[in-house]
Amino acid sequence: MDMVGILLFAVLVLGGSHAFFGQDAGNARNESAHVSPGTRCIHAVNPPKKNHEVHVPSTQNDVVTTTNIDERVDPNPSKIPSLMDPSSSIGLLPPSTIDLADQCFPVPRCDSAARFRTIDGGCNNLRFPVWGRTNTAHTRIVQAHYSDGTDRPRRSTSGHELPNSRHIRTTLFRDLDRPAPKHSLYAMQFGQIIAHDTEFALPKTSNNGSKLECCRPDGTSLQTLPKNCLPIKTPNDDPGSKNRCFTAPRTLDTADRGCNIKPVRQIIAVTSFLDASFVYGSDENTANSLRTFSNGKLRKQVGPNGKSFLPNTKKGARTCTAAITRNDNAVCFTSGDPLRVNIHPDQVVQTISLLRLHNFLCDEFKKINPSWNDERLYQEARRLLIGMYQHIIYNEFVPLLVGKDYARVNNLLPSSKGFNNNYDQFLNPTTITSFTAAAYRSLHSYIPGFFDLVNEARKVTSKIRLSDFYFKTDIVQQKDNYDSFLRGLLTQHSQEQDQFFTKEVSEFLFRIPNKTDGLDLVTLDLERGRDFGEPPYNKFRQLCGLKEAMSFNDLIDQINKKNIDALAKLYEHVNDIDYYAAGILEKPKPGSILGHTFQCIVGEMFFRWKFGDRFFYEFGGQPGSFRLDQLNEIRKTTLALIVCMTSDIQSIQRNAFDVPSARNPLVSCDSIQRLNLNAWREV
Repeated sequence: MDMVGILLFAVLVLGGSHAFFGQDAGNARNESAHVSPGTRCIHAVNPPKKNHEVHVPSTQNDVVTTTNIDERVDPNPSKIPSLMDPSSSIGLLPPSTIDLADQCFPVPRCDSAARFRTIDGGCNNLRFPVWGRTNTAHTRIVQAHYSDGTDRPRRSTSGHELPNSRHIRTTLFRDLDRPAPKHSLYAMQFGQIIAHDTEFALPKTSNNGSKLECCRPDGTSLQTLPKNCLPIKTPNDDPGSKNRCFTAPRTLDTADRGCNIKPVRQIIAVTSFLDASFVYGSDENTANSLRTFSNGKLRKQVGPNGKSFLPNTKKGARTCTAAITRNDNAVCFTSGDPLRVNIHPDQVVQTISLLRLHNFLCDEFKKINPSWNDERLYQEARRLLIGMYQHIIYNEFVPLLVGKDYARVNNLLPSSKGFNNNYDQFLNPTTITSFTAAAYRSLHSYIPGFFDLVNEARKVTSKIRLSDFYFKTDIVQQKDNYDSFLRGLLTQHSQEQDQFFTKEVSEFLFRIPNKTDGLDLVTLDLERGRDFGEPPYNKFRQLCGLKEAMSFNDLIDQINKKNIDALAKLYEHVNDIDYYAAGILEKPKPGSILGHTFQCIVGEMFFRWKFGDRFFYEFGGQPGSFRLDQLNEIRKTTLALIVCMTSDIQSIQRNAFDVPSARNPLVSCDSIQRLNLNAWREV
C-alpha cells in the first residue's frame, strides 16, 4: 500500500467512527463546478448566482414552514441498555466481560490527589487506571460475532460469505441531495471532532512489520488479497472501474499486542475521553511538541492580519498534501491529532478555533493570576477549555443527536445548578466497538459534496468541492477564508441524516488530482463493522429492547417496506443483516436524527463518557472539580460564544447547530453572554 493507502486507513477508515469524510447529476449531493481564477477565495469555484443566496430572517415576521425532526416530542423515550430493565435488554455483557481487555495492558501508577487529567487518559479511574487510556483496547457491550470465535469475519447463517459490501452500498446507499431542514454544517463538523477525540485505530502490518499492501500503487486490485486485508472485491456489475481496489488493512488488535483474549479487541491510539485530545494530543511527546512552555500557551503561526493559526509541520510529505499530490513541498498543519487534522479545511478551522481559545484563556489567566507559572497556566486553560467543550456536547449537541426527551430520561442533559455527584467508578468509559464501527459512522450521511464560503452578509461567495481539498487545507490561512469557512459552517445546511451519501465520499474519497475516481467510505464502513466483529442487526434489536425479528417482514416496525424488500434480496436470512446497513435504514425516532438501535448505542456511549469520567466538568467532590462559581460560569458556554471569541465574525445565531431562521435569528456577537473569568482569581 502506498502513502494514499496508509492515509486512507489511518485517517478516515479507522481514524474515527465519524471521520467525515447516485446517480443522477441533477439531484446528486454534488454540484458540477469549475475553477474560477477571479474568485475571492483561492482554489474555490465560482460564486453562486442570486438564487443561491442564503435567506437569513432578521425579524419575527418571517415564517418557518419546515417541520423540524428534532422538534418532535417523543412521548415514550426508551432507555439505554445500562439503564434498561434487564428483562427488556437481551445480550448486554456483564462488567467482567466488558472489561476483558484490561489484562492486556500495563497498569500506570496514579496520583490520587492530581487536579488535572493526564494527557494519555490513564488514572482517570483510580480503581481501573487503564480505562480510557491511550493504546488500550475498545470495550464491547454485546458479544462479538466472528466465524471462528476469535477474529475471522462472520459468515451467513448458511455458512456462505456475507453479501459483497460494495454491492450493498451501491444498492442501498446512493447519492441524493436532501439537505437537513434546520441543522447547520456545524452539526456535521462537531460530530467529526468528537469522533477524532475518542477513536483512532491503527492498521495491521505484514509479518515483518512493514506496511501491509492491500492494493497496487495505481489503485487497482491485487490478484491475491493478503489475509489481513479487508475482503472487499469489486462486483462484476460495479458502476465504477472494473479493477478498482476498495480494500484496506484490517485493524490492529489485542492479538497483535501478544494478548490472547478471545474474541479480540481492537486497539485505540487516543484517549477515549471527551478531553479535546485533537487539540492537546494523547501522549506526552505530542503534547510537549505543541507547547511553547511560555505562559501556558500552545504553539501557533501568525497568518493574515496577525491572526493565529495551527503551526505547520515539517513532515508534509508524510501527513497530508504530498500523499495525494506527490508534492514534497506540501504545507500541512499539525495539532494533537497530526494525521487527521488535515483531512479537509473545515476540520482545520474547528481545531484552530480551540487553539485560539486556549491561548486566549492563558492570556486572561495571566492577567488575573500573575503568579501562575507556565505549567499552571497550561493546565488551568486546558481544564477550562475541556469543561466548555463538554458543556457544548451535552447541552447542545447530544439533544440534537438523540433527542431532548431521550437525553432527559437517560440523564444526558447537564444540571441547571449545583454539582452532579453521580460519578460511577465501575462504569467503563472506553469507546465501544458498536459505537465506533457502526452506529456513529452513520453520520457520514451528514456530509455535503461541497462546502460553502460565506461573507458577513450571509451570502455564499464561493464553494469548494470536497474531493478537490482532501489534505489541502492551506486555503484556510489565505485572505479571510478562516472566517468565511466558519460562516459556511454556521449557514450551510448539513445533508439529511438518511440512507443517502454524497459521491464525494462514496466514489471520490481521497481522489488523486486528475483521477476520475477515488475510494468508497460507505463500503469501508460496512466492512469495518465485520472487521470489528459486530454481531448482526437482530442482536442489537434485542439489546435495545425490541423483539427479535423472525423474518424480514418483522422489520417493519423500524424499516419501511421498500428497504425491507431490498434487504431481503441482498441477504439470505434476517440474521445475516449487517448492523450498520439496517441501522441506517431505521426510521428516525421522534426528536432524534437516529433510528432506534443507533440512538440506543450512541446514547449508551455518551452516558459512559459522562458518568465514567472522574474529571467530568459537572462532578463535585473530586480533586479536579471546579468550584461552584466556576461551574456556573462554564454553564454560560455555547458554541456560538466560542465562534465569536475566536473569529472576526460580527453576528451569529444563538444555536450554532441550527441555521439562521426566524426562531434562531442572527444577533450581534456582543450580545452573546460571556464567562466571567474572575471566578478563577486566586485570593
